[in-house]
Amino acid sequence: MKFAGYPIFIVGTLILAVSLAACSGVQQGANSGPGSGGGGGTGSGSFTVGGTVTGLTGTGLVLQDNGGDNLAITGTGAFTFKTAVAQGGAYLVTVSTQPSSPTQVCAVTNGNGTVNANITSVQVTCQTPSLSIGGTVTGVKGTGLVLEDNGGDDLSITADGSFTFKTLLLNNAPYAVTVKTQPSSPAQNCTVSNASGTATANVTNVQVVCPIPTYTIGGTVVGLLGNGGGMALQDNGGDNLAINGNGPFTFATPITFGGAYNANIFIQPTTQPQICLVANGSGTATANVNNVVVDCGHGDWTWITGSSSSNAVGVSNTPPTIPAAPTQDTNSPGARNDQVTWTDPSGNLWMFSGFGFSFDNNIKIQPLYLDELWEFKGAQDYNCLANGCLPRPGNGWVRIVPTGTAPDARTGATAWTDASGKLWLFGGQDGEGGNVPLGLVNDLWNFDPTTSTWTLVSGTPGFNATGVYGTLGVSSASNIPGARWGANSWVDASGNFWIFGGLGFDSTGTNGLLNDLWEFNTSTNQWIWMGPSASSSANQNGVYGTQGTAAAANAPGGRQSAASWTDKGGNFWLFGGFGLDATGTPNGTVNDLWKLDFSTKQWTWVAGSNAANQHGVYGTQGTAAATNAPGARWRAVAWTDHNGNLWLHSGFGLDTTGTGLLNDLWEYTLVPTSAYPTANQWTWVKGANTNSNAGVYGNASVPLFSNVPGSRWGAGYWIDASNQLWIFGGQGYASSPGSGNGLLNDFWRFLPYP
Repeated sequence: MKFAGYPIFIVGTLILAVSLAACSGVQQGANSGPGSGGGGGTGSGSFTVGGTVTGLTGTGLVLQDNGGDNLAITGTGAFTFKTAVAQGGAYLVTVSTQPSSPTQVCAVTNGNGTVNANITSVQVTCQTPSLSIGGTVTGVKGTGLVLEDNGGDDLSITADGSFTFKTLLLNNAPYAVTVKTQPSSPAQNCTVSNASGTATANVTNVQVVCPIPTYTIGGTVVGLLGNGGGMALQDNGGDNLAINGNGPFTFATPITFGGAYNANIFIQPTTQPQICLVANGSGTATANVNNVVVDCGHGDWTWITGSSSSNAVGVSNTPPTIPAAPTQDTNSPGARNDQVTWTDPSGNLWMFSGFGFSFDNNIKIQPLYLDELWEFKGAQDYNCLANGCLPRPGNGWVRIVPTGTAPDARTGATAWTDASGKLWLFGGQDGEGGNVPLGLVNDLWNFDPTTSTWTLVSGTPGFNATGVYGTLGVSSASNIPGARWGANSWVDASGNFWIFGGLGFDSTGTNGLLNDLWEFNTSTNQWIWMGPSASSSANQNGVYGTQGTAAAANAPGGRQSAASWTDKGGNFWLFGGFGLDATGTPNGTVNDLWKLDFSTKQWTWVAGSNAANQHGVYGTQGTAAATNAPGARWRAVAWTDHNGNLWLHSGFGLDTTGTGLLNDLWEYTLVPTSAYPTANQWTWVKGANTNSNAGVYGNASVPLFSNVPGSRWGAGYWIDASNQLWIFGGQGYASSPGSGNGLLNDFWRFLPYP
């Protein structure tokens, strides 16, 4: 036969087909032999993979072969993957999803190999985990502790006690408990014991121990005089600690976290009359404690009486006496500024006049110029002895009602105390009890406390009197300083009175800044003009000469409301004021420090600038330095301590960068002491190096290192027989800046180092 020109051989073709069929039958017979799973293949040389699941009780079990061909298993028994595997191909059976509800762990055995027949030998065995891993935590105080088992299964621990991880393990499964995150606040370093093993039963003996942190208890001793003379502290009624001076201290025994501490004074010092007090002495230890303050009083301000708010009216008993013991005195002068003050030979403090608020509520015009005379009794008793820093009954303010004629109400007068205890008053700005100034006066009065009587000694009737200078250095009954306000004064060793400068009237009746120096001889009751030669005219510029060198031509410029002192040698010292510098800068405030040698009557420019309006150079608080200098100021407080060193406080002037009311405290050391060992330098002692500061009052009559009067000017001030320094009122800031720049009647004490 031919097809398209080609012959067809039918017989040969049939023979070939038969031969191929025979060969195919032989191969199939070989694949269906023993071990094939009892059945034929799927054809084309591929075979099934399967096996048996046992122990399954949960849902969601999914098996997988060769990374795919997922097979959901719903119960125990045989299973077979849908996709066959070619002969000679590999199979790998794994668990893709473990069962849940309940949670089980299924494991595969005989799960991999090579396919040469249908595979039915894969075994999937499912077990339910039933063994817990846990133990006990002790000592945990911080927050954030996290444990973990086998690198996972995190467990947060918040308190001591037993714990159990959420994930259960199979029998014979390993466990390994570690600390993943250590506690903080406070920081702890927890350790684990019995941390790892093989679980054949519930594990309950894992121990997590967090050592409880301990903290030191300490602080600082301040204001102690000398080495304390056997002073000792205690904490919690024991742990005695000897104190040998000011500075930091730490008790030997630490306190565990959360434990109480109670530091107190076991033995008071014997080196000082004042007892020491403890601030921040008790609490709960949650960190190292270093803020306990043992305050022994020296270098502290104490708020004694008066209001911590501004513009307070006075309180006066009727009749004006101090209540008898045990009733405590409640009298208090009203808020005021620019009053005059004295200290009598018994150490009692006296105050007259000022501009402010009366005790008399019937007066409808307040504030006003005052003519009230007050005495503060028992200042020396405010020293924290057996009375526990509280004033003793029978001490306090009493209003003195004089007999006969008395000086007019006024501000800015000048005052002295003589050896007999009489109080002397000169000049000031007269207001006659109203609230409008009428003029300046130059009257001289004395007051006898034994008879409560004022006596007019000299003066020109009326207001704004011209000075009568006479001959330089020669006394005369006709001599008299011109009327003035804001002069400086002192008493010499012979009991004669001296005044310098102020704002007032010169020899021609010109009203201006004065720099004249006058002596009042108490034997002759006559005034002597003592110089400088040009000072009979107002508004003289300063003649500074060479700093540190006395000269007859030297003289401070005219000024009012300067600060002044008398040293132990009887020399007169002058600082600052509203006045004239070397070039006569208008409206200037100065910070020059001058000394008048009493024997030669020559001035020396000691320190500060010869130019007005200088800012303060504060340096390090408590440390003297040649570069330190208070800023220019006027109407400040000034006193001389028992060592003869000079103290300066507050006023209106310049701080480090600005201008305003100040509350800084300075000492100029003339006689070195253990507290201030460097002579002829300024030390910034306390207060702020800024202006407009509120006061920190603390508890009344209790000294504390953090107490400080607010910024002010025109306060009254004293030093008593116990070397304690006192200020009253002024115009400035009370307990908060919000109280404003008002009139004050707060009464403060400062105890310097002896």
